[in-house]
Amino acid sequence: MNIEHLQEFVYLADSLNFRKTADHFYVSRSVISRHMAALEEALGTRLLQRDARGVQLTEAGEVFHRDAVALLRDWDAARDRVKNLQGEGDKLVRIGYLRNGARPFLVRFVNRMAREHPEIHLSLSCMEYNELQRALDEHAVDIALGINVDPSISRNYRSTQVYRDCFFALCSRSHPLAVRGTAVAFNDLQEQKLLIPESYVLTGLGPLVQKLVDDQTFAAAQTYYRDLDLLYLKIQTEGYVAFVSSLNAAMFEDYLAVLPFEDIQTDFVISAFYHDAFHGNAYELCREGFLWCRDAVKENRSAPSFKLIAPL
Repeated sequence: MNIEHLQEFVYLADSLNFRKTADHFYVSRSVISRHMAALEEALGTRLLQRDARGVQLTEAGEVFHRDAVALLRDWDAARDRVKNLQGEGDKLVRIGYLRNGARPFLVRFVNRMAREHPEIHLSLSCMEYNELQRALDEHAVDIALGINVDPSISRNYRSTQVYRDCFFALCSRSHPLAVRGTAVAFNDLQEQKLLIPESYVLTGLGPLVQKLVDDQTFAAAQTYYRDLDLLYLKIQTEGYVAFVSSLNAAMFEDYLAVLPFEDIQTDFVISAFYHDAFHGNAYELCREGFLWCRDAVKENRSAPSFKLIAPL
């Protein structure tokens, strides 16, 4: 199967226009037609349906379009890995990170890599947990920074423990919980309006969360965690209580009350999971960077902002 034919098919499937596809690849429409016919012959099925109204994908074409996109992504990744092994030029490392992962840690890592290893270019993508694991499985990222809760991910991929964290409660400084004390008990949450991130459930606290919010409320909360400004407004103006990781708490502590939990464990571990094809110098340098940042975070937790957190 010809890679160029796949590229042309994907573009045609997206545009549904032979003329645009031909112009994009600097060939004639008849060339695109021949290539699509060759692709259909190789697969033994029709991918495209043409009539007076234009061109449409058949059911087989819809299915193959998704596979073709994945094949081209794997092809690009394979070329990058070969170039890396040959030492040709700069190296690109694709990193997916959990939406509720600690921004301060990520900033440390990116700054260190830019300072110590400018030849390593980092491509960062913020994802939900399920997106992150899927991206790793489909070779869409080289490294996934996520919560270490799924035994299959630990079995199938190499990993480096990056940092240990926990959740705090987050509310306005005028909220009754903030006025009443410096910590929160689980029973204090029973009558509150809560915004709970997906990460909270993934740490193994699902049964507790089910006692606090229904599925609809939980699903709606995910929208606010995708937009920190919106999350801040809900907390500050509507009396909501949200949950934030201890490292991310530093982003809010000048404006909101950040309260630890006094009677439930909310600990979780963030790890870097490496795709099985990610090896060589770039892997070693990234792993070294994660370990350096882990030590830096551990030292920083002696500061007042983190004095309530158990050290690593």
